[in-house]
Amino acid sequence: MIRRPRALLSATAVLLATATPLAQPAAADDAGAKPAVVRPVSGVSPLPADCGGPPADGYVLNPNTEVLPALAADPRRPQRLVTVFQQDRWNRYGSNGALAAVSDDAGRTWTTSRNMPAFSRCNGGTAANGGDYDVTTDHWVTVTPSGAAIAASLSMSRAGDVTAILVSRSGDGGRTWGPPVTLQRDDTVRFFNDRPSVTADPYRPGVVYAVWDRIDDQSTEAEPNWIQPVYLARSTDDGRTWTTSKVFDVPRNSGVIGTQLVVLPDGTLLIGMHHETIDEGFTQVIRSTDGGRTWAKTLDVPAPMAVGPRIPDPDDSGDPIRNAALPLLAAQPGTQVVHATWPSQDADGAFHVAYARSADGGRTWSKPVRIDRTPTGSAAVPAVAVSRTGTVAVTYYDFRNNTSGPDLPTDLWAVTCASGCTQPGAWREQHIEGPFDTRAFPSTSVGRLLGDYTGLVATGSSFAAVYGVTTGDAANPVDLHSATFSR
Repeated sequence: MIRRPRALLSATAVLLATATPLAQPAAADDAGAKPAVVRPVSGVSPLPADCGGPPADGYVLNPNTEVLPALAADPRRPQRLVTVFQQDRWNRYGSNGALAAVSDDAGRTWTTSRNMPAFSRCNGGTAANGGDYDVTTDHWVTVTPSGAAIAASLSMSRAGDVTAILVSRSGDGGRTWGPPVTLQRDDTVRFFNDRPSVTADPYRPGVVYAVWDRIDDQSTEAEPNWIQPVYLARSTDDGRTWTTSKVFDVPRNSGVIGTQLVVLPDGTLLIGMHHETIDEGFTQVIRSTDGGRTWAKTLDVPAPMAVGPRIPDPDDSGDPIRNAALPLLAAQPGTQVVHATWPSQDADGAFHVAYARSADGGRTWSKPVRIDRTPTGSAAVPAVAVSRTGTVAVTYYDFRNNTSGPDLPTDLWAVTCASGCTQPGAWREQHIEGPFDTRAFPSTSVGRLLGDYTGLVATGSSFAAVYGVTTGDAANPVDLHSATFSR
C-alpha cells in the first residue's frame, strides 16, 4: 500500500489512465480548418523581482515568466474576455503575483488591468486588505451576467504551512479589482487548501460558486490518516459575500483534486474532478439537483495506479515535464449537453486526451474515446470549450516535432467537432502555434511547468485560447499568447 501524501495528491496532481484502451483517432486531417491568429498577451514582468522578500533555501525565482492562464468570456457579450495568470513563477508552490488582462475583441488585443487582485504582497496584499501572502497560484476566473469578473486564488506562505482560498471581484469586467474575500484559511500544516475554480451561474444573475479541495492530514509515520473532500462557497450577491461549507466527503485515505463546477439551465450542478485512494484512482463527475446540498456520482472511470507525476520525456533527458492537468467540463449553453475531457494514459505510459459526452444533464455519459491526433508520444494539458451552437474545441500540447537536440520542440494544437463527437474520426485537428522549447519553462519539484491548465472559451462561432509559450529570450523566457480559431 502506498500512502498518498499531501505533496503528491495536491502539488503534483497525479493522473491515471482509463482501465480499458480508448478508441483511437483517425489520421490527422486539417483540411478546411481555418488557421489560427496568434497575438501576445504578456511581456516583461511589471513586478519587482524582490517584491516578495528574500527567498528561503531551495527556492528559485523565475522572473519574467507567465504561466497557468485562466480565461473567461462575458456570457452576454462573448467578445469580452478576462484572463488571470501567474506572474514570476517560483520553483515551488506558486508565483510572486497574479496579473489580469481584458480584451473587448475576442482576444485580438489585450489591456492589462489597472490594478491587480491583491492575492499576494507583490499584488499589493496586506494584513489590512486580506492579501498578506508570500505567493499566489492556481487562479481561475469567471464573468457573471452583470459583467462582473470574479477571480480565485490559492494564496499561501512560501513554505506552504499557511494556505487560503481567496476571491476578488471586478465590477467593471476585469479592469480594476477590489480587495480579496477569504473563503477558507488554515494556519496549520494539518490542512492544505488546493486548486480552486469559480463559476458564475449564467441563468441566475447574482449566483456564483467556488469549489476546491481541502486536505486534512493526521497521518503518522506508522499509519496514513487523511481525507481530501470538496468544499463549496456560494454567493448570491454577484460575488460580494460568500458562505462556505464542505459538500462532498470521501472515505478515509482518499481525496479529490481539480474540482470544476458547471451549471445547467434547470439548476443542476456538475463537478468534474480526479479522485484517488491509496491504491486506485478515478476520473469522476458528481451531480446535484438541490443547489449543492447532496451529490451523486454519474461518471466514474477507473484507472490503475499512475507511473508518476510526469509526462514521459521523449528524450529521456533527466529534465522531466510536470504532469498536473486534470478533468475539465464544458456545458453547451441553454442545453443539457455537457462535454468532459481528461488525460488518460496508454500501456506505453504516454498520455492522451480522453473525451465523453452527456446529453441528459450529466446523468449518463458516453463511452470514453481518444480525440487527440498526436502520432507518437503524449498529448498534454487538454482544455475544452463549447459554442452555443454545439461545436466543441479541445486544445493540447504535444512533442511530435521533437528533434535529437537538447531542447524539446513543443506545439499547441486544437481539435474541433460539430457533430458525432463520440466518434474519434469526427474531430478535425489544426495547428495553433509552435514549435517552442519546453525546456525553457520554469522548473518545479516534479518537472518543467508546461502548464496544469490553459485558457479556452467560445466567442460566438469561434474560439479563443490563452496559453504559455517560451520565447528563446533568456531575459524574458516565457510569455502568454492568445489565439483565435474556428472549425
